[in-house]
Amino acid sequence: MASIRSDDSAGKPSVHSIKYRKVDGTIGYKRHVTKSFQHMPGAGKFRGNINTNHEFLFRNLDEQDPEKQHFRIKIDLLIEVDGMIIDHTNGEYNGNPNFQ
Repeated sequence: MASIRSDDSAGKPSVHSIKYRKVDGTIGYKRHVTKSFQHMPGAGKFRGNINTNHEFLFRNLDEQDPEKQHFRIKIDLLIEVDGMIIDHTNGEYNGNPNFQ
Protein backbone atom coordinates (compact mmCIF):
# COMPACT_ATOMS: atom_id res chain seq x y z
CA MET A 1 0.00 0.00 0.00
CA ALA A 2 2.94 2.31 0.57
CA SER A 3 3.60 2.37 -3.18
CA ILE A 4 0.29 4.18 -3.77
CA ARG A 5 1.44 7.75 -3.45
CA SER A 6 -0.28 10.96 -4.34
CA ASP A 7 2.77 12.24 -6.25
CA ASP A 8 6.27 11.24 -7.30
CA SER A 9 9.58 12.86 -6.39
CA ALA A 10 9.07 15.51 -9.09
CA GLY A 11 5.70 16.49 -7.64
CA LYS A 12 3.70 14.99 -10.52
CA PRO A 13 0.79 12.61 -9.84
CA SER A 14 1.96 9.02 -9.45
CA VAL A 15 0.05 6.80 -11.92
CA HIS A 16 -0.90 3.23 -11.00
CA SER A 17 -2.91 0.33 -12.40
CA ILE A 18 -5.36 -1.46 -10.11
CA LYS A 19 -7.39 -4.66 -10.19
CA TYR A 20 -10.27 -5.00 -7.75
CA ARG A 21 -13.26 -7.11 -6.86
CA LYS A 22 -16.60 -5.41 -7.42
CA VAL A 23 -19.46 -5.78 -4.95
CA ASP A 24 -21.21 -8.16 -7.38
CA GLY A 25 -18.13 -10.44 -7.38
CA THR A 26 -16.84 -9.54 -10.85
CA ILE A 27 -13.30 -8.26 -11.38
CA GLY A 28 -12.62 -4.65 -12.36
CA TYR A 29 -9.42 -3.21 -13.79
CA LYS A 30 -8.31 0.36 -14.33
CA ARG A 31 -5.08 1.00 -16.22
CA HIS A 32 -4.31 4.60 -15.26
CA VAL A 33 -5.35 5.92 -11.86
CA THR A 34 -3.91 8.41 -9.44
CA LYS A 35 -4.59 8.81 -5.75
CA SER A 36 -7.07 11.61 -5.13
CA PHE A 37 -8.19 13.70 -2.18
CA GLN A 38 -11.10 15.46 -3.88
CA HIS A 39 -14.47 15.09 -2.16
CA MET A 40 -17.04 13.09 -4.06
CA PRO A 41 -20.61 14.36 -4.45
CA GLY A 42 -22.95 13.54 -1.60
CA ALA A 43 -23.59 14.33 2.05
CA GLY A 44 -20.57 12.53 3.51
CA LYS A 45 -17.05 13.84 3.20
CA PHE A 46 -14.13 11.57 2.32
CA ARG A 47 -11.66 11.14 5.17
CA GLY A 48 -8.12 10.93 3.80
CA ASN A 49 -6.81 8.79 6.66
CA ILE A 50 -7.13 5.21 5.38
CA ASN A 51 -6.89 3.86 8.93
CA THR A 52 -10.33 5.33 9.71
CA ASN A 53 -11.79 5.38 6.21
CA HIS A 54 -10.76 1.88 5.03
CA GLU A 55 -10.92 2.95 1.40
CA PHE A 56 -8.90 4.69 -1.27
CA LEU A 57 -10.17 7.54 -3.39
CA PHE A 58 -8.80 7.35 -6.92
CA ARG A 59 -9.07 9.39 -10.10
CA ASN A 60 -9.45 7.39 -13.33
CA LEU A 61 -7.30 9.14 -15.93
CA ASP A 62 -8.86 7.11 -18.78
CA GLU A 63 -12.37 8.44 -18.04
CA GLN A 64 -13.23 11.45 -20.20
CA ASP A 65 -16.22 12.64 -18.13
CA PRO A 66 -14.91 14.69 -15.15
CA GLU A 67 -18.04 13.76 -13.17
CA LYS A 68 -17.12 10.06 -13.39
CA GLN A 69 -13.35 10.29 -12.88
CA HIS A 70 -13.29 10.06 -9.08
CA PHE A 71 -14.23 6.78 -7.43
CA ARG A 72 -13.73 4.95 -4.13
CA ILE A 73 -12.54 1.40 -3.51
CA LYS A 74 -12.58 -0.38 -0.17
CA ILE A 75 -9.06 -1.53 0.66
CA ASP A 76 -10.31 -5.08 1.21
CA LEU A 77 -11.55 -5.22 -2.41
CA LEU A 78 -8.18 -4.36 -3.99
CA ILE A 79 -6.58 -7.41 -5.62
CA GLU A 80 -3.54 -5.94 -7.39
CA VAL A 81 -1.68 -2.65 -7.58
CA ASP A 82 0.79 -2.21 -10.44
CA GLY A 83 0.74 -5.98 -11.04
CA MET A 84 1.62 -6.85 -7.44
CA ILE A 85 -0.92 -9.13 -5.74
CA ILE A 86 -2.26 -7.87 -2.42
CA ASP A 87 -2.37 -10.51 0.32
CA HIS A 88 -5.21 -9.61 2.68
CA THR A 89 -4.55 -12.70 4.84
CA ASN A 90 -1.61 -11.08 6.68
CA GLY A 91 0.75 -13.74 5.34
CA GLU A 92 -1.34 -16.72 6.39
CA TYR A 93 -1.61 -17.93 2.79
CA ASN A 94 2.07 -17.75 1.71
CA GLY A 95 1.42 -19.91 -1.35
CA ASN A 96 0.16 -22.88 0.69
CA PRO A 97 -2.22 -24.81 -1.66
CA ASN A 98 -3.97 -26.34 1.37
CA PHE A 99 -4.92 -22.95 2.84
CA GLN A 100 -8.68 -22.57 3.30
